[in-house]
Amino acid sequence: MSDQGRRPSRPGIGGLSYRTIAGLAVALLIVVFIALNRDETKISFIVFSTRTSLWVALAVAAAGAFVAGFLMGRHRYRR
Repeated sequence: MSDQGRRPSRPGIGGLSYRTIAGLAVALLIVVFIALNRDETKISFIVFSTRTSLWVALAVAAAGAFVAGFLMGRHRYRR
């Protein structure tokens, strides 16, 4: 029997790549960090300022970082 029809196995754990595992670990750390920082704080951004829970500001910053990373990584998938 030959291995020509078989796909080579990818390195990782349980079918997940190390890159995916690292991404999930970072996401988990961000969620824990946000959950532990729930105090109210003053947020200033360019021309406005407001008071809000720190976890809201952290969640918005994390979402913005996710979107920026997604947009910067998109060039790989274009043909």
